[in-house]
Amino acid sequence: MKLEFIELDIDWPYELSIVDLKKYILSKLREFGDPLRWAITSVTTRSEKKIQIISLEVVLIINQDKEKGVKP
Repeated sequence: MKLEFIELDIDWPYELSIVDLKKYILSKLREFGDPLRWAITSVTTRSEKKIQIISLEVVLIINQDKEKGVKP
């Protein structure tokens, strides 16, 4: 296993409530690895598209066996 730091921007669709935001963010982060720590660093509104952009800083745990296709 190894740790990896990434900065990521994700869309926050207008129909997604603040109550469901944490679950949404975690589901997006799990596409990259297992999130150890994460923080929202900014939120930008794009009114023409009815979305907001969430900027994140994330520390992920990366399982190197999964990267190589090896089962533990």
